[in-house]
Amino acid sequence: MTAPADDRPRLLMVMPYRQFVSKAQAEGFWVGALWDPRLETPEYLADVRARADLYVETDFADPELLRHTLRTLAREHGATLIYHIGREETMVTAYEAAEDLHAELNPSEAIRRLADKAAMRDLLARRGLSPVAFEAVPTRREVPDAVERIGRPAVVKPTALAGSRGVFLWREPRDRAEWTAVVDRYGHDGPFLVEEYLRGPEYSVETLSRDGVHQVVGITEKLLGPPPLFVEVGHVHPAPLHEDRRRAVEDLTTAFLTACGYRFGPAHTEVIWTARGPRLVESQARLGGDRIPRLVELATGLDIEREIFAALAARSAAPGTAAALFGPPTATATAIVRFFTFPPGRVDDVQGLEKAASLPYVDELTLRLRPGDTVPAVLDSKSRHGHVVVHGASAEEARARCGEVLAAIEVVVDSTVVRADGRTGPLGTPV
Repeated sequence: MTAPADDRPRLLMVMPYRQFVSKAQAEGFWVGALWDPRLETPEYLADVRARADLYVETDFADPELLRHTLRTLAREHGATLIYHIGREETMVTAYEAAEDLHAELNPSEAIRRLADKAAMRDLLARRGLSPVAFEAVPTRREVPDAVERIGRPAVVKPTALAGSRGVFLWREPRDRAEWTAVVDRYGHDGPFLVEEYLRGPEYSVETLSRDGVHQVVGITEKLLGPPPLFVEVGHVHPAPLHEDRRRAVEDLTTAFLTACGYRFGPAHTEVIWTARGPRLVESQARLGGDRIPRLVELATGLDIEREIFAALAARSAAPGTAAALFGPPTATATAIVRFFTFPPGRVDDVQGLEKAASLPYVDELTLRLRPGDTVPAVLDSKSRHGHVVVHGASAEEARARCGEVLAAIEVVVDSTVVRADGRTGPLGTPV
């Protein structure tokens, strides 16, 4: 084993985003970073490499190689904790390796229940929590019959893909061809989960756990695109929820995390409020994506990413003690993210971007389209065309400001002016 160069606690992380490296170091950790170079751009990974105390690349598609690499690095560099709060696909493997070395923060079985949608539904059914009709099927061949047994419309989703990939609302028998094209796009043959279509507003619950105690950080309202793909087009934090509903959503979320055996770290749990009350959609052992941590920070002042590593530092300094969680943050503003989804075609021009970016209430603004580009179809969260984050003193002010930005940005696609709010008109005329 390589002798530690200093006395900092040594944290080995699987696919840590660059801000995770910096925030962990700010809390006193030596940070080793393990990445698969196919999962991010060379420029991004060069930044991770520059920040980390140790940077290593390997093939995440090979579970045994990932386990071997983690065990080797942990032993060589004296890492006492192995942590993974990136994408779900490799979490179980990482936690299994951590358990082998007694360097885990959560039982691998808890992570499995969160990463595998079918395992989650089995657990909920056994505990009598959030009853939903569902059926797990091993391959795509069994999906059409399962849809008929559950009843149309039914939601079909791969059990282990993230980012809305492959989620599909099957409404009519003829939808089979479109669904087949969707799963072909991801090269996925199974397993799948077929479940009843839950109707109602959807929310995400952000939590931080320490020693098995779960603190709700906040609830975010989801803005969804049309079926059958349900690609998320925005989020509002905090969600406008009546107190009784808020408490019911929080109670369901924390009961589920306790049932999973989840011990430490962030969780992102999605819940739909149906006519029968709250129903859990899925949960992941990570932070919410889609800039939700930034929305939380703008609305409450809490840097949830930094809080993870502050809690980890407290745990490392006093192992076995149950330090108190921070109090629930109070929202003093509303923050909104909206994602841009323009129609396919050729980009002739982009207008209004600089004006929108200069507005004082715009926190972030990104558009990945330039004149001459071909606009890709929006099929999942990765294929959206950009986003804007705005904030306001109230929900009404934040929504109005967001509307102003969306109305200001225009992309000319195949000689048609398309505003970011979806309104269109012929070139040369007001939209």
